[in-house]
Amino acid sequence: MTAATAGLPDRLPVKVCLGFGVGTVGVSIMLNAVTAYFPAFMSTVLGQSTELAGYLLMASKLYDAVADIIIGMMSDRTRSRWGRRRPFLLAGALVSSLSFLMIFAAPALGDRALMLYMLAALVLYSTGYSLFNVPYMAMPSEMTGSRYERSRLLSFRTIFVSLGQILAMAGTAAVISHGGGGAAGYLTMGWVMALVIGTAMALSFFGTAGAPVLAVAAGPVEKLAIDWRAVWRNRPFCLLMGAKVCQFLAFASLATTSLLFMLNVLHLGYAGQMQLALAQNLATGLSMPVWLWLERRMGKRNAYIIGIALMSLGSLSWLTVGTAGVGTLGLILRGILAGVGAGGMILLSISMLSDALAHDREVTGLRREGLLSSITAVIEKASFALGVALVGILLNLAHYLPTRNGELATQPDSAINALYAGYVGIPLVLFLCNAGFIFFYPLGGRGKM
Repeated sequence: MTAATAGLPDRLPVKVCLGFGVGTVGVSIMLNAVTAYFPAFMSTVLGQSTELAGYLLMASKLYDAVADIIIGMMSDRTRSRWGRRRPFLLAGALVSSLSFLMIFAAPALGDRALMLYMLAALVLYSTGYSLFNVPYMAMPSEMTGSRYERSRLLSFRTIFVSLGQILAMAGTAAVISHGGGGAAGYLTMGWVMALVIGTAMALSFFGTAGAPVLAVAAGPVEKLAIDWRAVWRNRPFCLLMGAKVCQFLAFASLATTSLLFMLNVLHLGYAGQMQLALAQNLATGLSMPVWLWLERRMGKRNAYIIGIALMSLGSLSWLTVGTAGVGTLGLILRGILAGVGAGGMILLSISMLSDALAHDREVTGLRREGLLSSITAVIEKASFALGVALVGILLNLAHYLPTRNGELATQPDSAINALYAGYVGIPLVLFLCNAGFIFFYPLGGRGKM
């Protein structure tokens, strides 16, 4: 703890931790539901190619690269009775819920008009996501000076990530199925999840009203012109960004192909998606005490590498699925393995980011948490969108057959192989690269601040 953080508590009230964490339910649904279901919605309901879906997502992220930086720097400069970050949470809640509904309530349009409509909806979606998530991720490093307490705070967030992912994957599948599938099912899902997104984000705004915060006068604010050399000199931050590129490319490949893998390779349909998502995310949430214990026992860096190893084993396990397919028990066990590994990766990567932001403040004296959080958001979302686009291109080159009204086609062997590559091979390689960056991260050792 430094002089700048001396006034911050070492222990945060549970109410504040819950209020902070609940917001990520909305973030999780926004990210995962759109990534997993937008390509399927475009290719099985609207008759468009997965390649077009990938291009649209990537185009919205190019816009995001600018929006994130602007929003991050704006939040660094904001002065209000609600603080620097919280006004953006409320604005993000409104825009996010509206844009999510727009995506899955697409009107009947010609191909060109539909493309333009979806591009506009995705740009609005990216704006809402950034308005909430960029200031939100700057908050933990300003709420406590203890690196262990930051991990505890973020463990609440990770539990809510699990809940959000259950809703994003299993919940959406259930609502689509209950709504009759096809366009009607996706429309029903859009209304339900838009309400959940708006509610969760608004609850985070109100739930953090009493949260402690680092005094704004503690140091100067970063100038409008970004000093990239100063950012580059923050070695922990740069190494973590390299790891995040690999992590989010891998997660994008998994998320984009997960439903299509269930539908076309395992032939388990939406029921299989629900079972896998429930197993994964319950395991993620329940594993938090274990990861907090491992962090104190061996440090964040080593615990993170264990998480990567578990995720890699989960990916490899799909190669053992033969022509007989996989039963419910096999599906659940794979979900548990991947869920525990993902829990460690998600918790520790975000906790390490908060440490890197605190390290930057201590070394430079600058209050630019919002700027660095926005750079992180750009890297995460650009990597995620690039992963989605590349998988879409891969499936198109492999002659994946799009359909309409929720119907399924018999896919050629080339498309099946591409789905295996997207769901198993590509993530595995990226997880190994991720571990390489984390190995050199200097703040993650046991007992190091």
